[in-house]
Amino acid sequence: MRRPITAAAAVGLLLALTACESGAASGKVQGTDAELACAAVRRLPEPLPGNAGGKDFDILVARLVGAEDLARAAAMADAKYQPLADALDKAHELLNVTSDPKQAEPAVKKARTYC
Repeated sequence: MRRPITAAAAVGLLLALTACESGAASGKVQGTDAELACAAVRRLPEPLPGNAGGKDFDILVARLVGAEDLARAAAMADAKYQPLADALDKAHELLNVTSDPKQAEPAVKKARTYC
């Protein structure tokens, strides 16, 4: 499987979004899968960093994978989110193949337009 960190990244992203998106008293994630995917996309640096490796790269990958998974879930529920899921999948694929965030930047920019 090309995404060994997908589950861990998604769990981490959901925990982070829980803290950011919900009230302290409610303890619930608020928003649809698409809204949460877009929240993760908004947290990606703009422009993407030009180097791979290190903590910033790991955070970038975790956010991208989490956004991709949430967008895929949104697209399963409603096909209008398929372009967002496709753009994030392309960005993740390019990052996997090249390990160069700059190569994934056009796909991330496209995903931003769907948010």
